[in-house]
Amino acid sequence: MRVPAWRYLFPPLPPVAMLAAIGGGLALTYYFPFDIKLGSSSWAIAPFVVALGLLLAAKWAFHRHHTTVDPLQAPSALVTTGIYAYSRNPMYLAMILIIVAAGFYFNALWCWGMIPAFMAYLSATFIPAEEYRLLSQWPDEFEAYKAQVRRWI
Repeated sequence: MRVPAWRYLFPPLPPVAMLAAIGGGLALTYYFPFDIKLGSSSWAIAPFVVALGLLLAAKWAFHRHHTTVDPLQAPSALVTTGIYAYSRNPMYLAMILIIVAAGFYFNALWCWGMIPAFMAYLSATFIPAEEYRLLSQWPDEFEAYKAQVRRWI
């Protein structure tokens, strides 16, 4: 399946939404600050490192199955092993952890407030489309996988 070039020029991709959530959280923090100290900015290291680990584990699982990570392209395999044995969306979970890290780093409580909006966006757009594609290609296998593994954690 060929992806139109405009989809790459203006991609409605989850990383763009993650950056928008962080930017929105920082803007809200600037205009409506809280007098709450979330902790040291160095506390951002832990969720960021866990997020990188999740991203690398997910990328490795896709690499081992010789399929694409790009949500705009059709997958050639259903990945259910590795990190995907614990979460159906470890990359999206990693993005949430990056938003958490940004909240710590910038002392921006509003970043954390953007997490439900980010999750709602993913749950309304990308996740149903991805699940529909997987269900269309591997109906029985995906249903069994869905019954065993939770969407987030």
